[in-house]
Amino acid sequence: MHGHERTEMSPVKSDRLRRSNPMHVELADSRDVGAAMQSPAAAISWENAITAGKSAGRTPHELKDALEALRAEIQLAEGTRARLFRPIRGPRRIRLPERTLGDKAARILLSRDGRTGYARRLNQVDLKDLIFCHPMRDFSRRHGQGNKPVAYFSRTVGDLVACESQHERRFAILADWHEAVAHIAAQPFTIDFPPDHELDSHTPDFAVISTSGAVVVVNVKWPSDAVDPDVVRRHEIVERLLARSGMQHVVWSGAPPVITENLANFAAARVPDTMMRDAAPKLLAAYRPGIRVRTLLEAVADMHHIPASTGLVVLRRLLWDHQLAVDMSALFTVEAELRRP
Repeated sequence: MHGHERTEMSPVKSDRLRRSNPMHVELADSRDVGAAMQSPAAAISWENAITAGKSAGRTPHELKDALEALRAEIQLAEGTRARLFRPIRGPRRIRLPERTLGDKAARILLSRDGRTGYARRLNQVDLKDLIFCHPMRDFSRRHGQGNKPVAYFSRTVGDLVACESQHERRFAILADWHEAVAHIAAQPFTIDFPPDHELDSHTPDFAVISTSGAVVVVNVKWPSDAVDPDVVRRHEIVERLLARSGMQHVVWSGAPPVITENLANFAAARVPDTMMRDAAPKLLAAYRPGIRVRTLLEAVADMHHIPASTGLVVLRRLLWDHQLAVDMSALFTVEAELRRP
């Protein structure tokens, strides 16, 4: 597990959704960052899916209440949902409920504590199930393992989000930065297909909940894997089944690396609340259209005696918070031009 610095709890994101997608405005040659490397089998990008469906209005009270309860729980036991390592004692796998005799319907299996599971019918899954769920698989590391699990600290969740690979981590960063995302759940549930079905089970990589309450289930695949006929067939079945429960399904196969490199840089800016309250307004006041990062840092250093190194960390946080913007199609440097989003 990668270490992380304890930061302040992120508040529930604004009820007001931006009409424009924040992933779109920075690129000159692409209207959709997520679709730039999207699988041909994917009919809709995850960014469009997260803002589609339910109207972009006020955050539902059910979602607000659940997120506030989750954050209170995280304060008491931070990081418990990562489940990165198998326990030395106790069950190594979640104990799942057996099917009753004659039960031939598809089930959604979830866990509230990472030890025991429970079942829901397709039309019974609600937002609380997805917000309080623990990953359905562990994230252990083994010798010779190809993908190395990591834990990403999400400002949206206010806690660690477990990822089975760096590729999944790149998606988690994109989702964490998107203003329409209210929650990210890793390995949220397992679809238990009927006994005679061609598929046995399927555990998606993420469930992303929008600020309007829409749920988008995301499977992360490498581009070559996403077009494999067996994988395409599996995802078509999963998509049709999840549609019956009111969830959208998307296959994500990547985004331009420079995007996620920049976002990882911005996400890593850990700024104490007192420093943000003091320095952020000064950086924003010194902003002028087209000003370069270096010039802005020099200006606040001269006017307010804020060291350039400190100003740069605060600026990276402002970029993450969408208060300022840069061209995301180029690697971020002190020569980057700043603008308002």
